[in-house]
Amino acid sequence: MPAAALAVAPATAGTEPEWPDSLKGFVQRSFAACSDKARHRLEKQLRQIIASASSNGKINSLDWDNRPLPKACDLAPGLTKAWDLAPGLPAGAPPTKRNSTSAGIPDDTDAFDSEERKERRLRRFQREAEEEAARKAADSRSQVVVPPTPGAGDVFNWDADTIVGTCAKLEKSYLRLTSAPDPSLVRPLPVLRQTLDLLKRRWVEERNYTYVCDQFKSLRQDLTVQRITNSFTVDVYEMHARIALETGDFGEFNQCQSQLKHLYALGLPGHAMEFLAYRLLYFLYTRNKGDVNAALAAMSRDEKQDPAVAHALQVRSAMATGNYHRLFALYLVTPNMGGYLIDKFADRERCLALRKMCKAFRPRLSVAAISAALAFDDPPACAKFLAGLGIAVSDDAQPSVDMKLAYPQAIAAMQKYDKVDIKGQMY
Repeated sequence: MPAAALAVAPATAGTEPEWPDSLKGFVQRSFAACSDKARHRLEKQLRQIIASASSNGKINSLDWDNRPLPKACDLAPGLTKAWDLAPGLPAGAPPTKRNSTSAGIPDDTDAFDSEERKERRLRRFQREAEEEAARKAADSRSQVVVPPTPGAGDVFNWDADTIVGTCAKLEKSYLRLTSAPDPSLVRPLPVLRQTLDLLKRRWVEERNYTYVCDQFKSLRQDLTVQRITNSFTVDVYEMHARIALETGDFGEFNQCQSQLKHLYALGLPGHAMEFLAYRLLYFLYTRNKGDVNAALAAMSRDEKQDPAVAHALQVRSAMATGNYHRLFALYLVTPNMGGYLIDKFADRERCLALRKMCKAFRPRLSVAAISAALAFDDPPACAKFLAGLGIAVSDDAQPSVDMKLAYPQAIAAMQKYDKVDIKGQMY
């Protein structure tokens, strides 16, 4: 037996243990890769490994030829990797598959309290402590970046990549960017101000929403690529949002509304309360109770007392309590442009109210009474709505509805309102 193997023979053994040749080779490779300074530690680790394998009856079944060397081993001169010592592998070639031990996870031959595992845990704790200290040091060295002051034309020069356009055209179609913007195709702030005035006039005179929407999207894109964030930016998004509301384009309205929420949070002047009321009404339309509750929790007392916001909150209360008389009375006095939003869910609430009215009023109810209760413009408009639901209206001098026969149609009418799917839903 080699001298190296004798150095790690169990002290209690009366005779030399019968070790397989592969184990003897493992011991020889271990000492060959160990420095004199670590020799004593290597002997302790080898005794523990061999004793554990012997007690488990695995001393002859373990693959000693491919077992990684103990942690106490140093690399011998001329070897670049620990696996260079493994037989059958070319120098510098890593194993084709990592086992648990090579990955730093002990196998079943390592005792839990062995010196090797204790040192492994100690090194891991030290490494984690060093990494945590490095992270804290990096955090302490980081500095808060203060935004620069506005430059000429209210353009914030946030970094060297910010561009200032040179295009002088007032009208420019919207094109989605697929590369870095070209300054010669981007309009500067003075030109954009003229563009907004032009779009206001064109909308009043022509009412061509396809053209106006395309121009507004192009205007917003020029603001974005130049990072212009000021009161003019708010004016652009507010104007586009109002026009989108008027035409029923909720996709563009939602994009503008979401951006306005961010702009108001920056402290920029605008009509924040008007658009907060729109936001609440939109949540009522989409039946988004979670966002309604979140908006209520975030509102201050002064915001709740604003007339437009207070009206939206009263609409919410009327819907929550099922008070359709109160709801449609509020519908008739909606401030600003909130009526366009209530228009989107008025028929849904009318069907809910009609279902209640079918139970409360028997046997018949005049169309004039239904029209007044549900805030229709006139009885003929109400009769047209009822006919669309399949509810028969009498041909008398005073048209009326058999409420018992109308009840099944009122229930069936609610099925088309079970799901709301809106493009550009706000978050």
